Amino acid sequence: MSRTHHWLPGPMLAIALSACGGGAAPASSPVISSAAPSSAPVASSAAASKPAASTSAKPAGSAAAGGPIKVGVLEPLTGTFSNIAKDNQDGLNLYIDALNSTIAGRKVQLIYADTEGKADVGLNKAKQLVESDKVSVLMGITATPVALAVAGYVKDAHVPLMITGNGGAQGLTSDPKVKSPYTTRWTQNATLILDPAGDWAYKHGWRKAAIVASDYGAGLENSAAFASTFVRRGGSIVQELYPALGAADFGPYLAQVNQSADFIFAFFPGVDGLRFMQQFGNYGAHKLPILDSFGAMTTGSNLPELKDKAVGVTAETVWSSAVDTPENQAFLKAWNAKYSGRYASTDSAMGYSAGQILEAALKKVNGNAEDAQGFLKALYEVDINTAKGHMKLDADHDIVENVYVYELVAQGDRIGHKLLDTYKDVSKSWTRSPQELEHFPFGTLKGKLVGLTKDQVEQLAKA
Repeated sequence: MSRTHHWLPGPMLAIALSACGGGAAPASSPVISSAAPSSAPVASSAAASKPAASTSAKPAGSAAAGGPIKVGVLEPLTGTFSNIAKDNQDGLNLYIDALNSTIAGRKVQLIYADTEGKADVGLNKAKQLVESDKVSVLMGITATPVALAVAGYVKDAHVPLMITGNGGAQGLTSDPKVKSPYTTRWTQNATLILDPAGDWAYKHGWRKAAIVASDYGAGLENSAAFASTFVRRGGSIVQELYPALGAADFGPYLAQVNQSADFIFAFFPGVDGLRFMQQFGNYGAHKLPILDSFGAMTTGSNLPELKDKAVGVTAETVWSSAVDTPENQAFLKAWNAKYSGRYASTDSAMGYSAGQILEAALKKVNGNAEDAQGFLKALYEVDINTAKGHMKLDADHDIVENVYVYELVAQGDRIGHKLLDTYKDVSKSWTRSPQELEHFPFGTLKGKLVGLTKDQVEQLAKA
């Protein structure tokens, strides 16, 4: 397979980021199977969600011409989230390589571009991929500002965008000002992850939470999503601490953690999560259990350095190595054969699953990725078991999938997962109405979560 890496310079304007991260050789055709429909909402095919006919930025070539299917993959290959991007990239490559880079009789060419996690850079790279490289599909994206910027662009350019990196902005697929029929999300969003987390924490017997999260868009959205569900269940927030994104010293914050809390709710993606966990044991805060949101701090790429410091942490996200399904076992077998000794992670499983989804959709259109409307319709209809679990889209073209709660445990000289609970077929509207999803001020409640009451949550949901 031909892969082109673009390392073109972009404007260096500082923009706040938001993410938000050995066995036998792999078989020639990785496992893909259709799953029976569940009670979760299915993708809409109503005329209102049908994309308009393409009028600009049409890719060169056609299925009839037999040229390669060009897929642009936007990843933050440098910067705070580079370890996340590397795992995601390697997972996607692993799956496509196992297909001999061929789907529906056509070669697949992945063209990578480095967004640096910045909205302006990501937007420029997306334009280059579509208008110069003539890709038919865009994939990837980890930082929320990049997701929002590129989603606006594809809405006008009429190019399918598959969010397969992270890109968890809550309003991406529900805010009328942002949503687009050209954008599908296959990763996660704040309420999908955090509503089960709040539910599980309360059921586990925890009643008082100290929130410690990175001070940027995703950290603020995620904290509000978790707090609102936890408080609705009967819990309370006793503290909020928000270290800056990219902080090197978490000591001043760890020293302040309220010891009356039952646990710490934490969100620190990328290298920030590694630093937080490395410093955690040096302060009194280490006496409290941790709920690792998105499994971001104890992700696979951090485990070789954390080692025993990760043991005992409870994490929740959309993949776990402890999930015993044929699709996950096929992924782990292929990963271990290619990367012996390297931990698989949610992000590598996300990339691998993205390859499964891309293949399923391309097969539905006989490889004709240049037919944007046909390809989008195929994406809307994907209902599949992947390395992550059962996946499909809701009526907003956002992901419906499983959420896993697990404990980090010692397994010989390595760290593994002990599965504690599985929330099946969760969507962003698992516990929330469409009206609440549109109006709840997820990113604007910094400093207002301590003492938040159930009645206040309900009022915010109606605002």
